[in-house]
Formats: sequence, C-alpha cells, structure tokens
Amino acid sequence: MSRPAWWLVAAGVTLVLVACDDESVVPPAPDLAVDMLAVDAEVFDQGACLPSPEVCNGRDDDCDGKVDGEDEDLRLQLFDDLQNCGACGRVCDGPNAEVACLQGRCYITACEPGYFDYDADPATGCESDCLVSNGGLEACDGVDNDCDEAIDEGIDLQTDAENCGQCGVACGMADNGAAGCVAGRCVITECARDYVDLDGDPATGCEYRCTPANTAEIQEFCNGRDDDCDGQIDEAADLQVPEGLCSDRGVCAPCAGDGDCDAGDRCGAGGVCVPADGGAAGRPCADDADCQADHPGLACLESHRIEAGERITERRCVARTVAAMCDGEAGWRCAHPPGYAQGSERGQCDQLDNDCDGRVDEDFAGELLDDRGRPRQCDAGIGQCRRSAPVVCAPDGLGTLCTAEAAAPMSAVDDTCDDVDDDCDGRVDEDFAQAWVNLGAFSVFAYEASRPGADGDRVGLDPDPDDEVVVYNESKACSQRGALPWANVTWAEAQTACQAVGARLCTGDEWQAACEAGVAGRAYPYGPRYQADLCNGGEYDVDPRAAGVQDAALPTGSLAQCVARGVFDLSGNLKEWTDDLEDGLRPVRGGGFESNAPGGLTCQQRGDLKVPGLRTPALGFRCCR
Repeated sequence: MSRPAWWLVAAGVTLVLVACDDESVVPPAPDLAVDMLAVDAEVFDQGACLPSPEVCNGRDDDCDGKVDGEDEDLRLQLFDDLQNCGACGRVCDGPNAEVACLQGRCYITACEPGYFDYDADPATGCESDCLVSNGGLEACDGVDNDCDEAIDEGIDLQTDAENCGQCGVACGMADNGAAGCVAGRCVITECARDYVDLDGDPATGCEYRCTPANTAEIQEFCNGRDDDCDGQIDEAADLQVPEGLCSDRGVCAPCAGDGDCDAGDRCGAGGVCVPADGGAAGRPCADDADCQADHPGLACLESHRIEAGERITERRCVARTVAAMCDGEAGWRCAHPPGYAQGSERGQCDQLDNDCDGRVDEDFAGELLDDRGRPRQCDAGIGQCRRSAPVVCAPDGLGTLCTAEAAAPMSAVDDTCDDVDDDCDGRVDEDFAQAWVNLGAFSVFAYEASRPGADGDRVGLDPDPDDEVVVYNESKACSQRGALPWANVTWAEAQTACQAVGARLCTGDEWQAACEAGVAGRAYPYGPRYQADLCNGGEYDVDPRAAGVQDAALPTGSLAQCVARGVFDLSGNLKEWTDDLEDGLRPVRGGGFESNAPGGLTCQQRGDLKVPGLRTPALGFRCCR
C-alpha cells in the first residue's frame, strides 16, 4: 500500500485534486521540484518512496508499482510531445518532412520542396519526389497528377467518353442522338425519336429518319415503308403473306409442273409458268401489261431500297405468283394472267372462268340462264311466228346472241278470240268480231262468255302447257259460238273480263229483258212452256249414249232452240252473274246444267244470291253494254 498523502503536506507539498473521470480537464503541472521528490529505488524498495507526477523516465514516479504505465497520469505530456506522442517512447519523425504531435498522434505538417506525402504515414515522411499537377486531380495524360504512384488511375478507357480506347479520344456529340464509349469504341448510345443509327458510324450520328411501325408478330408490312427501321423496305423474310386473297381457280389455277407449261417455260416456285431463262425479269416497267407483253408469267411490281438514308423507288418485271404479291405502296395484290377480268366477266362470254371465282361466264348468267338455272330461251318473231332457242355466247366472246329464228305466219288473218297474234303482225285478235245482239237500249253477248282460246274441247288457252301448271289466259271475255263457257269465275273476275272488251256485267233487268225476247212475262227464252230438251237444264242429257242423265256444260250455242232474238243459253247451261247487289250478295240468273226444277230455269227466276267470291263449275257470265 502506498502511504497517505498527508506526509506530502508535512513536507510542504501543495496537492491539487483533479476529477479523474473528466478526460477533458488537463491537470496542471505540479510545483514540486522533481529533485525533491526523487527517491532512490533502493529507498523505495525499503518503503521510503516519495510520490511525484508520473513522467516517461523508466521509474515509478507516483509510487503505484507501475513504471510509465498510467496513461492518465501521462496524458498531458503525451498530448503534444514529439518524443512521446500518445505513448512513451513514440517519436514523431519522418524523412523529408516536418512533423508534429497533435492530440497524441503524429502528423506531417509540411514536405520539403520537391517531395510529397502520398500515403499519409508520418513514419515514411514525404517519400515521393513527384510534382503535383492538375490541382492534384488525376487526368488521362500519362502523368501521376496526384503523386500517389499510380498513373491515370480512375480513367476507364473502355467506358470514358472523353478518353475512349486511349487518352484524348473523345466520342463527342452525335447528330439526332447521343454518343458514348462502349468496350473502348465510340458508339451511338441513343437516338432521338424517329431517328435510327443505320450505318453504325458515330460521325454521322443517327442519320436515318424512320418511325418504327412493326409489331411483335409482324416485323414488316407490305406498304412501301421501312416498318422495322432496319434500312430495308418490304423485305420478303419479314412479311406475312395474306392467305385467301388470291384465287387459284379458273385461269388463275397454278401449274403443277413443267409439263403444264409451253416449250421454253418452266413451272416457277409461285405456281406460274415463267421463262426458263428469266426473260424480261428485272427490266423497268410501267404495269403488268408492259411485262406480260414479253411473257404472261411476269408482273410489274414496285420496290424500294435505302441508299445514304434516302429511299429509292422503282418498278421492275418479276416472276408472277399465284399467291398475293407485295406491290410497295399499293400493298398486297394478285398479279393475274392476261385476259383476267377483275371482279367481273362482263365483256368476256367465252366459257372460261376469267375472274377466277370458280364460276364460268357468271356475269352473263342472267342472259344465259333462266330463274331455274336452265339455259335461257330467247324468241324471234311475234305472235304465232315466235320461235324460241337458247341464248349462247357470241363468237367474239364479247356478249351473247339469240339463236332463235322466226317462223312464217300460218294465217293471213287474226279472226279468233285467243289473245294471240295469229298473223304475226303485232296485233292481237284484230279480225275477230265479238257476237253482240243489239236490243235497243243495250247490247248483250249472244253467247255465254268464254275464255280466250276456248273451243269445243278446251275451256281456254294455257300459255305454257308444258310446265305442268294449268293456267288459262283470262285477259278478256269472248262471245263466240262453239266454245266451252267460262265457269269457275268470281263476280269480280267476270266484271274485269267484261271491262276488258268495253262492257260490264248485265243487270238483272237487262238479263230478263233479253230472256223474255221482248214479250213481258215470257217464261222461257224459247216460249211460254217448259221443254226439257230445248235447253241444257238438269233434265237434259248431254251424253245420250251413256246410261242415265249426264250433266255438264255444253259449248256455247250448242242447242239451236235455246235462243231468244239471237241470244243463246239464257236458260240452263251455266248460271250467270249479274251486276245487281242484294244485302251484300250478287244475284245469279237463268239456272244451270244442274237445275232440275223448271222454275229455276225461267226468265223471271229470282232469289238465287251468291257471295261474290264463289267459284263453281256451273256458274259463268255474259256481258252487256
């Protein structure tokens, strides 16, 4: 144990107490003379050590059993002592340098002229004789500017745009873009919008003006533009040929092999016979016809190329293909053979499929075929002289012609009521005279009305008897002897038929006046008493050879005694519509071939009313005017 400090007081030593836990307070140097406190080691060993402040001297100055070992006691001395800087015996020194001890550490404060401290180690001093240049900032100049014994450090010749590949090589600016250094070479690193570096030369910058328009699926479209901005326009490798655009039928059908082609030709890859030696392919042209004047297997297409950033356009003959071909700004199109009719065969009636749609002469179908798809018949002549024959293509292939030839007239006059021009003069029935009976105040048909063309065996003329559809000509009413009368007719149809000949249906009074033959109250057209065999009533047998009584309409005027002043069949044969109207119904007069009661066959018969739309085999009409 060390002795208490009171003995120092007895010795006249003034003690200064310092708080040891405050390192910021530096204790003042003691007043005590070291000589007075110096105690021989031998005396200390004998317990006679006299304490004094610890200094770097190889002794236990403060009598604590430690030699130069208390940093706290030495702190003031070690703070700025060049010989004991931070620790006893640590000397601050270095060659070619001025040093100092600051806060217990050695520092170089200055270098001798011509020297430089590059490692900041006071022990090595100012070890370099390098001369600092460029303000101590390293530059790419082959000189150690910052004197750190490293030359041009921090300069990457692979990426430095100011020193690309070697010092002093600057990449500079790029027109319409930016330049940079990549792998030791100046390159274009970025182009402005709508500009492309096509030639890879930084000196020309982004020299190619182009706006990309390609997609992930299609790099190049057929449009006469460089869609992918690669300096090529409509290049085949990047194009997607549309399917189904061009037909492979008719005159557009592809060749299957060289055997399908003429001598000197071959079946090309495009399915078209082309010149074996190339022919005119490659020469400038104006259109397909220009090239096909040399060979039908050629087409004239537009092409483009880029030279020095400029687009050059030209048209040249190339081998045709069956598939669509790219025609520059015109887009995809089909290059057809000579004689092709685009979308139409109008003007080419030649039994060929000229427009390659799988149909032959379809633009003339309305002239060549009827509504049922059968060969259309054409007519020559008029009336009974008219003859029909199929319509065919004209020999020159530019249209159609009729092969029909008119027949010679079979009659010199047209005196039948058949609505047919029998004498082929363009007029119908002009020599036929309707059988009228003038009764003074009015005229009446002498016979029950019949259809045009009716005779004793047919009820009318069927304009097309071969079509298996029975249709009669009902254009007008005819008054003629020996014709089957017009039955199965409605009131409106009867009225129209009369109007067609400038007449009308008879009124009930007119009909009765004609039947009475000018004798009021006359019961029958033939006289006052009923006679079953004079008119065609229900008791009259139209076929005496057959058993029983046969009922049917007879040809007009067949019964010579069933007449009144020249007007036949007013009793029996067919009931006849009148122009009268009773409670919305139309009266019919005269009875018919089915009327068995004599009262129903009289001139005064009334009360037989029918709906206007009724049709029966026993109901007809006659006209008055």
